[in-house]
Amino acid sequence: MVLEQVGIFLQSLSPEQIEDLAAGRYRISLVRTQAPREAKARRSSPSVDLEQLRIDLSGVESREAGEDYLKNKKLSRADLQALARVLDIPVRKGDNMDAIRESVVEATIGYRLRSDAIRGNTPPEGEVK
Repeated sequence: MVLEQVGIFLQSLSPEQIEDLAAGRYRISLVRTQAPREAKARRSSPSVDLEQLRIDLSGVESREAGEDYLKNKKLSRADLQALARVLDIPVRKGDNMDAIRESVVEATIGYRLRSDAIRGNTPPEGEVK
């Protein structure tokens, strides 16, 4: 198997490259590679209980309280991205932590507050649920 890979590599070289290799102007080196899936799997393992975060957010009464809750948890960007994935919230590569946090709050708490307002389930002004 290894010799087969070396043979395939050598066949891919041009005659000039083979001459340079034989003359000592080039050398073959062994380089460790890492499969992209392995790296991604390591990065995506959250350091927090995402299900518990989801449950906690479902009980928060306001957007501001939700933002504060997530800030106080001191979540990493990877944790926020993992939470967004669990909640089926799209996250762009360029989104910063504040944008991801805001998306999570809006998709959970904001959604519930809008839904309650549409149904007429909002408390009178100044009164807290």
